[in-house]
Amino acid sequence: MVKHHKQRGIALITILMILAIMVTIAATMTGRMTSSLLRTEGLSYSEKVYWYGQATVDFSRMVLEDDFADSEVISLDQIWATPDIVFPVDEGSITGNMVDYRRCFNINAIAQADQDDTRALPISQFQILLISLGVEEYAAEIIAESTRDWLDNNDTVDVSQGAEDRYYESVGVPHLTANHLMVDVSELRAIQGVTDQIYERIKPFLCALPASNQLINVNTVNKKQPQILFALFPPELLITIEDIQSILDDRPISGWASVDEFLASELIADKLIPDVISSQLSVTSDFFQLFGLAEFDQRVMVFKLLFKVENKKATTIRFQYAGVEEVVGMEMFK
Repeated sequence: MVKHHKQRGIALITILMILAIMVTIAATMTGRMTSSLLRTEGLSYSEKVYWYGQATVDFSRMVLEDDFADSEVISLDQIWATPDIVFPVDEGSITGNMVDYRRCFNINAIAQADQDDTRALPISQFQILLISLGVEEYAAEIIAESTRDWLDNNDTVDVSQGAEDRYYESVGVPHLTANHLMVDVSELRAIQGVTDQIYERIKPFLCALPASNQLINVNTVNKKQPQILFALFPPELLITIEDIQSILDDRPISGWASVDEFLASELIADKLIPDVISSQLSVTSDFFQLFGLAEFDQRVMVFKLLFKVENKKATTIRFQYAGVEEVVGMEMFK
């Protein structure tokens, strides 16, 4: 009898162990299945938000091409310049802001060597811009010359205020000069003399285009940033920031029809503007940056891309995922 009870006890324990194992297996399978379903759902939602982002890109391209089809002049009263365009979509929204990148100072235009005893014009213009933004004169010269050394394709310091590989190899985090055009203005932080405070001050006035020419669209320069145009004109012309500010305040709603019309503005009409300066002015543009945000079911994708417009066709030449802070930072362009 005792033996029979022991056998029954062993059988019960065995059954309980088998049951416990089955419950554990079932729980594990359920957990894995739930995780798989959530992962599949997440991928599905991510794919949807991705395509919403692509829709933003395609719509922006269409707007650009429509504006160029209607006019050779690019100005701030056109559809592309409409701020904070928001389109509600199923369970989300898409937001886009377009910025004309010919409204800012192209940092990549200063990689030019001096001619004999004549300093390269873009270097002087960049230094004037820095000084007009409150950078101390000697610091501005160091930054301007060091930026040229960073961009040019040699390892020779053009003037004593510049810096090449030898300088950067000796800093706390050693690195080399790019010897190439900048891809993003943020590269300035790696250059001699550019402190965090200086960078934050000058960043809104600069852009880094995949082109070495300087071309400023007078129709789209921010009225709050007259320093950009002021920096182009030689000091001997006695054109002040206040003069440029006044001209921008009186800018026609649809912009100037030509550069000559801009130069005919009352405060500068009597100035003899050199051809090399007037050639840096324009009433049209060819590079536009799109800051986009696609949101779907609390999932967000932020991106920025650069359009180049040629023959009235817009082509994406650079695409980057970005942070939400960059979309918030678009206020600086308005």
